[in-house]
Amino acid sequence: MKHKILKIFFAILLIIYTLFVALFAFLYVGPEPEVTPLEDITWGINFSQRQARELGLDWRDTYTTLLDDLDVKHVRIPVYWDEVEAERDTFDFEEWDWQLDELHKRGGEAIVAVGIKLPRWPECHLPGWIKEAPQEEKEEELFEYITEVIEHYKDHPAITLWQVENEPFLWPFGECPRPDGDLVDREIALVRELDPSRKIVITDSGEWSTWIPSGRRADILGSTLYRIIHDDRFGFVEYKFFTPTFHARKALFLHLWRPEVPVIVVEMQAEPWITTIPLSTSNIDEQYISMSPEQFRKNVDFVQRTGFDTFYLWGAEWWIWLKEHGETEIWEYVKYLFETSER
Repeated sequence: MKHKILKIFFAILLIIYTLFVALFAFLYVGPEPEVTPLEDITWGINFSQRQARELGLDWRDTYTTLLDDLDVKHVRIPVYWDEVEAERDTFDFEEWDWQLDELHKRGGEAIVAVGIKLPRWPECHLPGWIKEAPQEEKEEELFEYITEVIEHYKDHPAITLWQVENEPFLWPFGECPRPDGDLVDREIALVRELDPSRKIVITDSGEWSTWIPSGRRADILGSTLYRIIHDDRFGFVEYKFFTPTFHARKALFLHLWRPEVPVIVVEMQAEPWITTIPLSTSNIDEQYISMSPEQFRKNVDFVQRTGFDTFYLWGAEWWIWLKEHGETEIWEYVKYLFETSER
């Protein structure tokens, strides 16, 4: 009974604290963040061979086209547990070896993400052979998978940062269990022990989080940033009430107590928010409702006014798919962004 009362008490405190952060971000009066010139922005991409396959693309050709035609030097790469260890105790790193080696050949660098919850639906990527196991066994196998990945890659020169889990405190979203802060802490501790030479990125929602649970654990806070989403109750929703200043104020609030933690955007919307998977099952007109060439330009203008200077674009595989379907405007604009950037 006492434990339950404490849980309720801390839940109420968290709600009050969340409201305080939201009010701070919305109402704080201070100088607006300066507009970041395009040439001062570091652009990167997210890449998932799983997503490329679902779009019917040759994922290796897609990857090298992105690296070579856009001169991409910064890539965030998830190592999906259900793919790298599709069979228990059998690890196959070939696809990720190839991606990291190709990136290194071109002088690029990677954020490599590990954990149960990683980018792309259904968010949590448990192998089929462990899904029905008891929680204790799941955690043992999770730590073994993380250990294998870190040990395999900790000497790879292309990797600059590790990411542990993806938006671990954003819930409910995806086919995932409730957040477990203790488990995340143990995963982070394991990665630090195995590779103390690299910093750790913890990611969180740019819109629906205080950044407090992630920020206190992170060496670098990786935010998402979306402008148009789809909600089953309301349809397509544009986040007009989340302004560039809102994002800047959240970073300011984080830096009041953790000034040493930089904020980067690891997932900037440059792909449609669709209601069916794969994306290619919807036509281009439907896709352009939430991500048209015009909307993409608006998103870039928006992020220039947040005060941040590092953005990993979300949707690189889709740009290739669009290009193969005769739609090249977004591709040409992305190319312009990478050519303009000096970083």
